[in-house]
Amino acid sequence: MIRWIILTAMRIFSILLLLVVLSACAASAVTPVTPTPLPPTPTAATFAPRDTLKGDWLGAATKPDGSLESLSINFEDAKLKFEPLTKTWSMAVTQNQETINISVEGKSNDPFAKIEFTGTLTGGNLSGELTWDARKSLVTFMPISVVDKSLLEKYEGVYRFESGRALSIIVSPEYSSGGLKFFSQSLMLTDFDSGALRGLYPFDDYIFAVGSLRVVGAPFAGRIQFITDAQGNATGLMWWDDVNDITPSATSGQFAGRVPYTYEDIPFTSADGIKLMGRLSLPESNTPMPAFMMMHGSEQGMRDNFGNKVMAHYMISQGFAILNYDKRGVGDSEGVYQETANISNLQKHAEDAIAGVTYLASRPEIDAKRIGLIGFSQAGWVIPFAASQSDAITHIVILSGPVASTSQEDVFSSYTNDGDSITNFDDAKITQQLHGMNPGGFDPLPVIAQLKQLGLWLWGSVDKSVPVTFSAENLQALIDSGKNNFSYEIFPNGDHNLNESLHGLFNEIPYSPRVLFYPALAQWLETNMLKEK
Repeated sequence: MIRWIILTAMRIFSILLLLVVLSACAASAVTPVTPTPLPPTPTAATFAPRDTLKGDWLGAATKPDGSLESLSINFEDAKLKFEPLTKTWSMAVTQNQETINISVEGKSNDPFAKIEFTGTLTGGNLSGELTWDARKSLVTFMPISVVDKSLLEKYEGVYRFESGRALSIIVSPEYSSGGLKFFSQSLMLTDFDSGALRGLYPFDDYIFAVGSLRVVGAPFAGRIQFITDAQGNATGLMWWDDVNDITPSATSGQFAGRVPYTYEDIPFTSADGIKLMGRLSLPESNTPMPAFMMMHGSEQGMRDNFGNKVMAHYMISQGFAILNYDKRGVGDSEGVYQETANISNLQKHAEDAIAGVTYLASRPEIDAKRIGLIGFSQAGWVIPFAASQSDAITHIVILSGPVASTSQEDVFSSYTNDGDSITNFDDAKITQQLHGMNPGGFDPLPVIAQLKQLGLWLWGSVDKSVPVTFSAENLQALIDSGKNNFSYEIFPNGDHNLNESLHGLFNEIPYSPRVLFYPALAQWLETNMLKEK
């Protein structure tokens, strides 16, 4: 009951504060409607009995080396786990009046020998002293709610502060690999200004804490509250820089209004008659707008997967339309899926790209003189191939794509194990070896050399899938020869997905604090595409 009273009071205070802020700020971009009425506040508060300690509670504990670890405890299952690990440890839980005791025994290969906690419920949270192998720290565990997916879906969208800062909110997909979770249990937030990609942790149906890393919650990095209309649809959100702050953030503006846009699922047909299913997302605009088609990497990509949704939200926030699609042979698209990057398969994907661009050019909402292709990884071969065959493609953006032949990329990946495990290698030595190789398979370099479109390549310095140094040297040679329509940037500590990463390893993704490329791409788009030519 204590927790329910506190969170209800927080929500009531937040809404009252929101109404004061909005009445004082006539320049707000969105006029929110009256939020859904709240249930009455209880009149009494007593110590919560043992059977109220339900679900997950999250807190930040100090490890023996002094670093922090996000610990999740679940009283119903009597389990402890470390975010983002999927492994759990059994807890022994006892309660003596208001005192709760937890004890967890580790085994030889576990990251601890023994963890003990003694605390009490205070202000709706569970606070006390935690001992991790003789290292003591004060820890506050905060209760995490479970929110129905149908409600979470009403929060999906793009939100913009008066400062211009834009956020993406997307329902978390479920994906685990190698004993790690790659998404939170509810919503994922992406801040297109800072690049922060964080899980959201619900305190109730409206209020969510912002995680500290991609799939690491505690210590929390802030708090948001969704503002909804009578149907429960979000019209905006409030932001607090600290999870316990009373006053909303003054740094980025206190209220972010939901950005209006529409989307529709549409079919289009490739050159060989294969019907593909796409999703066209359109921001509001009184004039024809620039657009992109998002190409896939080697994966079985779908139009509504997490990466496509984030890119759609990003483009909408920048004033661009975007066409995402189900790769041939995947989802609702016809054809046969092939992962191999041979010339025949790349040609089919290039034809699919041209078909999508042709469809975009037919739409009255789209400026046919400003249609680009964008994509990750294998798309770095497909996009130049398509651009060389269609003048309707006016711009290209390649994210972590190789400027190397397929055989050269294979050699590089054999050294690095594609980031699946730590391997020791000398990047300069590998680069020298690649320069001494004859290109094999598909070589994009002669194709790129003939392109007239404006092009941008963005790479990460610790990419373990693509030879970045070798690719950048090849592209720089073209630029030095007079191809001033090309530019590129290499982000320090960027992995293959352009997440900030220490070594570029796949298992470091859940611990990443941010995505690196959004500001650089925004600047290039502003310079090269937002103004009509």
